[in-house]
Amino acid sequence: MLHSGEYNMKFLRWWLFACLTGLVAVVANYFGFFQELYANDATKISFFIITIYVFATLNVGKLTYNQTKGKDIKSGLNTSWFTSEVLLSLGMIGTVAGFILMLGDTFGSIDTTNQDSLKDALSNMALGMSTALYTTLVGLILSQALKIQLVNLESGEDDV
Repeated sequence: MLHSGEYNMKFLRWWLFACLTGLVAVVANYFGFFQELYANDATKISFFIITIYVFATLNVGKLTYNQTKGKDIKSGLNTSWFTSEVLLSLGMIGTVAGFILMLGDTFGSIDTTNQDSLKDALSNMALGMSTALYTTLVGLILSQALKIQLVNLESGEDDV
């Protein structure tokens, strides 16, 4: 059986992870990651993923706190695991959307005798590819970060 000190350690681990995530976000912003993300993700799905992640992290913190008080957290836990899969799925949707942007009208509008037409086609392909890669990256990383928090929350549950 878990003691209240062990529950408090879970909450402290969650708090540490949330603070480290915030620190990573501040450092990423300092180095211009979010500006680059905004410029290179035509769909802006990455920001939707980030927003969902922030709310999901706060929810896991609330669940962890409620667990320290002895409250039942099973329904919230299931929702949080589902949310971690949604983050991953949104990243994959962004990948497909990026490839559609990359390949959509690009080849139909190329005039091989016109250099400007070729430059525009390559520019569109680059935007589509960057959209695909950035949404995949954000979805994968944040899905895993949420799963780490959920594993912390569930650790020792079999002993209860």
